[in-house]
Amino acid sequence: MKSALSLALLILFAGCGLVEDVKGMMEKAQAVSKAIKDKHGWETQVGWNLNNGKLTDVTVLFQSKEVREQKVAVLEGAAAEAVAKTLTMKPETLIVQIVSQPGN
Repeated sequence: MKSALSLALLILFAGCGLVEDVKGMMEKAQAVSKAIKDKHGWETQVGWNLNNGKLTDVTVLFQSKEVREQKVAVLEGAAAEAVAKTLTMKPETLIVQIVSQPGN
């Protein structure tokens, strides 16, 4: 029963283009990370939220051990530049987060 439901949902989402949208956004998120890595040398993770085909927000996570000496404005600028350069859709909100691992 579960596999039949999963298959039905996959077919439904494939028909509306959701699968292609998600795949395309995953590739673009990797491109945002690469743009920041290439210019600044920082490893990032990028996430996003789509709502009814509209890009509501993009989140860029920086590792604290790499950016602890940077001002928030520098991180915000790096994220905004990479997002603007890479994504065709402009997000409503750009979220910049600094993540710390225990012991770092």
